[in-house]
Amino acid sequence: MKKLFATILAVAMLLMSCTVFAATDISDGVIRVEGMGALTNTNAINGYRAAKVDAMRNALEEVQGVRIDSDTTVQDSITASDVIRSRVNGLIKGAQVVKKYQDKDGYHVILEIPVRGTSSLAAAVIPERTTPVVPLAPAKSYVPEIPVSTGPYTGLIVDCSGLGLETAMAAGVFTPDGKMVYGEDNFTHEEIINRGYVSYAKSLTSGVSRAGSNPLIVRAQSIKGFVNPVVSNADAAKIMVENEKTSFLQQGNVVFVK
Repeated sequence: MKKLFATILAVAMLLMSCTVFAATDISDGVIRVEGMGALTNTNAINGYRAAKVDAMRNALEEVQGVRIDSDTTVQDSITASDVIRSRVNGLIKGAQVVKKYQDKDGYHVILEIPVRGTSSLAAAVIPERTTPVVPLAPAKSYVPEIPVSTGPYTGLIVDCSGLGLETAMAAGVFTPDGKMVYGEDNFTHEEIINRGYVSYAKSLTSGVSRAGSNPLIVRAQSIKGFVNPVVSNADAAKIMVENEKTSFLQQGNVVFVK
């Protein structure tokens, strides 16, 4: 059976380059997939084995669509590196079965793959940092007149609703002229792998607990490279002024609302 799983994974990997790209949403922090085995299998054991193979194949399709950043997907990394291909292969083979059941349609197996953590997709595909962590820029680097603080704030919410934001493991906040306000460069590899520095929500009132009880809310002007909110220079300066009081950016208390 292990050889069968390995064969299925190898064939799926080869087909990846022919697959039409569709971005996978990682808002929930896990990739959850379901597979099904037909009732025509000789017994329940075989039925669930078939369902797991199907779930693993579906997991590959979902994983390859995850954006690492604006320029790179997991599929790109797998194509470019045998090491990453092997890591992703092993991650999927070891995916946790969170539920299995039988109904009138067949045998079902549900697998989950964590996006963050020691044994996660991020750990498998995000490369080690080769440059030092970059400190956050001061407010005066964005506007000549520093805004007055209205905090303290516990975190930051960037409202990107209606702008077509896609999720990514290494996104960032930028100004209109392309300057990074906040992102991957401001964190160590371990921080990015284990917790990340951004979470996602579908509204300003639900799923935003990461930003705390009194978040600063700014509206994105546009989206850069599918995954990066663009804010005004004035809002960038405001973010930095408020961060000086409570360091919510260094704590990664940031939420992007899709």
